[in-house]
Amino acid sequence: MDNKGQLIHTTHDLEQLENQVIAAAKRTVDGLRKLLADAEPLHAFSQMKFELSGFHPTDDRSLNLIEQINQTFTYLASIQATRWLFKQHSDAAPFRLNLGTIGGTDIESFDGSVAAETFASVNPRNNSKLLADIDKVGRTTAVHKYVFYICPRDVISEASISPRNPQVKIVSLGWK
Repeated sequence: MDNKGQLIHTTHDLEQLENQVIAAAKRTVDGLRKLLADAEPLHAFSQMKFELSGFHPTDDRSLNLIEQINQTFTYLASIQATRWLFKQHSDAAPFRLNLGTIGGTDIESFDGSVAAETFASVNPRNNSKLLADIDKVGRTTAVHKYVFYICPRDVISEASISPRNPQVKIVSLGWK
């Protein structure tokens, strides 16, 4: 299976995936330290905005820094959500994480009983992302439907039922 579509059998698989994401972030931060120490401010910003100054979270290739940041937190949201799903629906494992531009929902149980969308945002209501994900996962045939999100300022301790679609549960993952 390619690195974008990950079949996750155990939480150990999640740890390995998370370690890849962290290693790419470390590699980028090491490069940024040098860039920030050596470059004029606008040149440094230009490099971060327009050049391949980052790395893909799981593939060994360069990537635009802004894109790396966005993908990193989307991947981490999927990892955290899958940990949550292992606790709630371990009998539905393995889970397929559709990372990147793979079609389908972001997380699907192999047996089809669980479907979830995931995202990371400063505000979960920005750009109607939460509503769009509720609609998308609501159209699936899964018995258990979720939208998970990472938002440091929005921590909810339990899953809540979506007023837009009562079949969908919304889970705030906060941020570490």
